[in-house]
Parts: sequence; C-alpha cells; structure tokens
Amino acid sequence: MTLGNLFKAQAIFIWLYAVMFWVAPQMAAQGPGWTLTANMVSFGQVLAIPLLALGLFAWMAPSWVGDNINKVGMIFGVYVNLALAAVQVFHISTGAANFDPMGMIPALLLAALFFWKTRATG
Repeated sequence: MTLGNLFKAQAIFIWLYAVMFWVAPQMAAQGPGWTLTANMVSFGQVLAIPLLALGLFAWMAPSWVGDNINKVGMIFGVYVNLALAAVQVFHISTGAANFDPMGMIPALLLAALFFWKTRATG
C-alpha cells in the first residue's frame, strides 16, 4: 500500500461518515450510545458538508502536495486520526459515549499505517 492509497482510504472513511450522517444518523448515534434527536440529525447534516470537503482534500492530497506528502501524511494521517481517537477516549472516560469500535479502530489503524508509510518513504 502506498502513501497515496492511504490518503484515498482516509477519504473513503471520511465520506462514509458524511453519508451516514445524512442517510443513517441513527447508525452514527448508535455506536457511541447517543440518543438521536432532531437537533442531532440537523447537526449531523451540517457536519457532513465539511466532512465531504475534508474527504476531497484527502483524495486529492497526493497530487496537490507533491514532495511534501510525508509532512501532510504525518499531520493529516497521524495527528488528526490520533486526535479523533483521543476525543473518543475522553468521551468514553467521562461517560458521554460508549466505546465505538467502528470509530476508534479505523482511526487507530489509519494513524499507524500513515506513521509507518511516512517513515518508510521519508
């Protein structure tokens, strides 16, 4: 797997969440154990728009960033995914959410793969 393919995998992961917020918000709320309200559905739809843009950036990053792909991979692929995992751990520790393997495992896996590939090609 190349670093470019990892960016594409990241984009697909992001787009899956964006689509889920629009068409299956109950699925998005079920994993962490949140009660779905009309406000949460509306907020999920609003959040889906920047997620679509973030996914587009991930998809296009290999051709946009050129020789800086390792730096962008470290920031976007490692730090952002670790931040996502850290927020989930915080919510779990405060009781605001349940452990959601569908959110946590892909984020940690992508962070590890990005770290590996940015170091292997750097």
